[in-house]
Amino acid sequence: MNIKYKLGITLAELLVVLGIMSLLVTIFMGTFISFRRNQALVMDTDTVVSLLRQARNQTLSSKNSMSYGVHFTAPKVTIFTGPTYDANAVDNQDFVLSSTDTVLAISLNGGGSDVVFNRLTGETSQDGTVVISSTGISQTKTVTIYKTGLVQSQ
Repeated sequence: MNIKYKLGITLAELLVVLGIMSLLVTIFMGTFISFRRNQALVMDTDTVVSLLRQARNQTLSSKNSMSYGVHFTAPKVTIFTGPTYDANAVDNQDFVLSSTDTVLAISLNGGGSDVVFNRLTGETSQDGTVVISSTGISQTKTVTIYKTGLVQSQ
């Protein structure tokens, strides 16, 4: 008896394998991109909280005998010196947020987009919230600034 074995794969088998692999890659990439955007949102929220705390601490310690504040604009947050924000001041410290995240809503008492801390007490009259939004994953994080100057993220 003469039995011939065919070695190799058929075109149909190859197409099925390629289809399954591209489906898995698509699912993996979507999950990975969503994870990265979520991490960027968390990091940007932590940055905003850290900068607010830094400005308050510098004010409380009377660094350079000045008060400090934080100015919010998409896509950056700026620590500034003095009672008002001046975009041209040389001592401004700019921190750029992730490109997928933007400051969505700034809701501070008295309006505006600046939080200035009072010397010796660390309090602020610009208490309220800053909501950071990630457009790619439709999630938001809220940073609350209390009248006492304390900051909390949710």
